[in-house]
Amino acid sequence: MWLSPLRLAKIGPSKGRGPLLTKFAPVGFKKGYGAVGLGKHTKKGMFIINKMLIPTFHVPQINPELKPYISRNTPLLRGTTASIPSDPSD
Repeated sequence: MWLSPLRLAKIGPSKGRGPLLTKFAPVGFKKGYGAVGLGKHTKKGMFIINKMLIPTFHVPQINPELKPYISRNTPLLRGTTASIPSDPSD
């Protein structure tokens, strides 16, 4: 039985559209190689940085009055066991 070349091909109607490549994607699509494009190259070989693409980190002010999640005055619970049984068949 002879198979048609279309069935032997890696792409075809049964294979779907395949991976989205930058060649067939909308304008501005980047696959993402782990780096952020911070600007663009000009015709003369210069690189213009777009300040909107630079990541900014908003860090809160350090407040010495911060408290831990659990108060230091909370009594320690000793000798307690977990409420979930260790063997689910029991």
